[in-house]
Amino acid sequence: MSARLERVIRKSNLDPSVCVLRHVTRTSRSVVAAFDTALKPSGLTGNQFNLLMTLARMGPLNVNAVAAAVGMHPSTVPRLIAPLARRRLVRRQAGADRRERVIVVTESGRRKLTAAYPFWAALQRQVVTKMGDEGWVSAMAVLQQVRKSVDGRASSRRSSG
Repeated sequence: MSARLERVIRKSNLDPSVCVLRHVTRTSRSVVAAFDTALKPSGLTGNQFNLLMTLARMGPLNVNAVAAAVGMHPSTVPRLIAPLARRRLVRRQAGADRRERVIVVTESGRRKLTAAYPFWAALQRQVVTKMGDEGWVSAMAVLQQVRKSVDGRASSRRSSG
């Protein structure tokens, strides 16, 4: 490492090895990989399972509502929905307002979700058991605090630029 970078780091009193981004990203990748592996026999990825379950439980949703429910940018939703639509697990249809398009889980999608659920449940149970119920509740609260601490930063930069 350069002497100049070392000085900048020392002066900041922040240790890059405890970087929020580093630790959240590593955790996210591990969790996604574990659920992808667990769900592989069902033919769904973890993200696909999450989207299908969200739609199945919350009802028909437009792209913005799906994005808000699963915590992603609205521009990402169509890319993730496209393979599910090609497999006829979801379909787009007119909403209450005919100008609005909503995404709906099909009967085939509900069957796929029902078949995938035990694979998801086994890993979910394993993780929560290892962490303990209180540990998982605490982890969810900490993750929510992390999200709240960064919410609005990207959008405020976009609107001010």
